[in-house]
Order: sequence, then structure tokens, then C-alpha cells
Amino acid sequence: MTSMTFQAASPFFMRPPRGARWAAAAFLRLIDAFDFSRKSGAVQRDSRAEEAESVREMARSIEASDPGFAADLYAAANRHETQG
Repeated sequence: MTSMTFQAASPFFMRPPRGARWAAAAFLRLIDAFDFSRKSGAVQRDSRAEEAESVREMARSIEASDPGFAADLYAAANRHETQG
């Protein structure tokens, strides 16, 4: 016969440390203060055609050294451009 002993933590140890909520809120405010990309709108996403063209450009650059991978990149670019 086998017996197993389980130990459960008391509720005292399961509470977050004192000041943890305040520290987390302060940290999130600090991150928001330094997140310039969201505020300025500087991040601009390329269109699907532009993204596909950049992948094709990469494929052309490695086509001579690794034609198989370049073919995979061309296929991925075509699939990315047509799906939307």
C-alpha cells in the first residue's frame, strides 16, 4: 500500500507582498511614459504588397547561394500577398 502526503500553503503565504499592486501600477505608468511609438504614431505598417516585395527582394539576394530557400521565400511572398 502506498501513501501520499500533500501539503497546502496557508492563505497567509498566498497573498501578494505588501506594496506589490502599487509597484506594478507605477511600473506600468513608467512603461506607458516611455512608449513613444504608440503616442507619436511613428510606427506605420507596410501594406501586404510592400511586405511581400521586401521578402522577394531578400529571395533575390540569396537565390544564387540557396535556390531552394529562395523558392520557399517566393512562395511565401505570393501566399502572403494573396491572403488578406
